[in-house]
Amino acid sequence: MNLLLTPFFWFKREFIPFRTLDRYLFLDFFKTFIGTLIMLTSMIVIYKFTDVMKYLVSSKVNQVHVYLHVLYSLPSMVDQVVAPALMFSVCFVIGQFSVNKELVAMMVAGVSFIRIITPILFFGISMWLIMTLFGQTVVIPANKRAQIEYSIMAKGSNRLIDFVYQLHIKGKKGFYYVYWIDEKDNTVKGGFNYIEITPDGHPTYTVSSQKAKFIPSPHSWVLYDAEEVRFNENLELVSRTKYAEKTYDFPEDLAYFSKPIRNPEEMNFFELADEIESRITKGIPFRNVIVQQHMAFAMPLMSFVVVTLGALAGAITKRSAGVASLGLTIAVVLLYYILNSTAKTLAENGALPIWIGMWMTPVIFTSAAYFLYRRMNI
Repeated sequence: MNLLLTPFFWFKREFIPFRTLDRYLFLDFFKTFIGTLIMLTSMIVIYKFTDVMKYLVSSKVNQVHVYLHVLYSLPSMVDQVVAPALMFSVCFVIGQFSVNKELVAMMVAGVSFIRIITPILFFGISMWLIMTLFGQTVVIPANKRAQIEYSIMAKGSNRLIDFVYQLHIKGKKGFYYVYWIDEKDNTVKGGFNYIEITPDGHPTYTVSSQKAKFIPSPHSWVLYDAEEVRFNENLELVSRTKYAEKTYDFPEDLAYFSKPIRNPEEMNFFELADEIESRITKGIPFRNVIVQQHMAFAMPLMSFVVVTLGALAGAITKRSAGVASLGLTIAVVLLYYILNSTAKTLAENGALPIWIGMWMTPVIFTSAAYFLYRRMNI
């Protein structure tokens, strides 16, 4: 029992209360981090606003939707710049301490390098957990609202968006092939085709029509200019009948066709699990949804990885901390995103097992940090 509690006793002894050295280093780092975070976020907000400014002129809907779109996109922007801000801040602060020989003075006084940067490492681990929670509870809901606002202002500019055309999809009892959907009128136009399949895989009947209207209450579909063809157990034609209008009780509603594939990046962990089941039912590939489940936890780990690398890189800085920090931040973050994006693509396409593809990049960079630490004489 005492062995399990040893880390807690060590933490209490070393950090409660917070020592002067820890306050000096950590507060310097934290102020730099907040300033960098605000600066980078502001740059993305300006870029985002200029990108959607065309809708302020061309959209026929209320211009408030443009501002709401930018506002709801803000959490996603913060999520994107946290890792670069962390990397730059820790590299810059530790680099300054190294250039000014303050780091050497601390270690000469008997404080190990790992002990010096421990508060920052703890902050990196905390940011991993915080950004995971932030992504699930704030970023994803905000992205959904941002997409809604974007759809409104885009449609107000007479742009086609959320447009479904010629969709083949599996239902609970059969397969559908529909043309295009008029959501305002709850109608499938241009063609609606359905074939019902028995549990053992045999067709029972097919129906095709020029137009199909969904009635929410009671749940039903009205097909116009329909032709129904029925088969027996031996797949022999039993009847062929035409109807000017006929009502069917297909189990699916209009939303089943209008939004057959949701964007995994706009779903939280629990919604992703539901989406997998939904795609299995519809016969739609779902490997990318499983990849996104891993991404929900693997990507925020970048916060801890860059803090570790930044601290080690800053310790060996010999010249201007600002220039070195900026260059290292750009190089590490860019390489991290490239490797992670490549591994994600390979995992989605089956070239790599999903768990390897999604956790490979954090493992590689963490291993690189450990290797760098072992090679450093600190």
